[in-house]
Amino acid sequence: MLEPLGIDAHTEQVYGLLIRESPRTSSEVADGLGCSNDRARRGLDRLVKAGLASVDGGHPARYRAADPRLGLAALHRARLHEVERTAQDVDAYVAEYHERMLRSDTRRLVEVVEGPRAINSRIAELLAGAEHEVLAFDAPPYVNADGASDAEKEVLRRGVAVRAVYQSEVLDLPDHADRLRHIVGMGEQARVVPRVPLKMVMVDGRDAVVPLTASEEGTRTTIAQVRRSRLCDALRELFEAYWVQATPVFPTALPGGGGHPDLSEQERALLGLLNAGLKDEAVQRQLGISERTLRRKVADLTARLGATSRFQAGAQAVRREWI
Repeated sequence: MLEPLGIDAHTEQVYGLLIRESPRTSSEVADGLGCSNDRARRGLDRLVKAGLASVDGGHPARYRAADPRLGLAALHRARLHEVERTAQDVDAYVAEYHERMLRSDTRRLVEVVEGPRAINSRIAELLAGAEHEVLAFDAPPYVNADGASDAEKEVLRRGVAVRAVYQSEVLDLPDHADRLRHIVGMGEQARVVPRVPLKMVMVDGRDAVVPLTASEEGTRTTIAQVRRSRLCDALRELFEAYWVQATPVFPTALPGGGGHPDLSEQERALLGLLNAGLKDEAVQRQLGISERTLRRKVADLTARLGATSRFQAGAQAVRREWI
């Protein structure tokens, strides 16, 4: 039962005997288990080393079992630490292996995938293997408005962190705005900027997929899968730079608490959308307000911020940490 903690069956038998009958000498343990004195002593020494037993002074030495709640818990923590350290070693070996392979064959750095079916299959495969985080740049045009893919939803259900920066134009498309609202509700962290540099999906910082070509209808015809490398690191740094400047979308995605104490949640959301450069129709749709109400609120916030335009109002709100 204790083998996962590094305690073999014989040593566990010794520990069980000490729990029932302590203290005991090595010869008494040997008699109790029906084994040689040398074998009993080796088991006792392993228990002492593992922190599951202590030895009293004197001759002959007598052994006592440690409290299982303390001893086994400490051993469990030590094993977890060893596993984590091993995982770090594995990552180092993997990185070294990939670096060597890239030096010997640079074609392994980038793989070109052609055709919509093959591309969708590759992205779904990468998402299925995501363990820690998925990053994405996203922008129109799109093929359809069917909503988040099953693969993306499954990633969120598994608890993988997902962060995405969208081109603000997405919120001008009702179907895709609804889709974005839904996926944010599932846990995605979404932000918008006036324009993204490219479309991209990155999984665990090790694989990035970027389009090489695209039709006007939005169908990707050729992509490049960039594997773990400095190029992949650069794409991540590009994402992080945009993420810092981007504006959270939807009230549930906006920072809670903090900010200006006199701002309502709707006003905070409005300032965020203004900073993202959304058009009036998109703002009205996201906030569920009329054109007249929107104009009144924009005029009020602009005056309070001392701004000369709606976009400047959003930018001022960010600088003053109102949002």
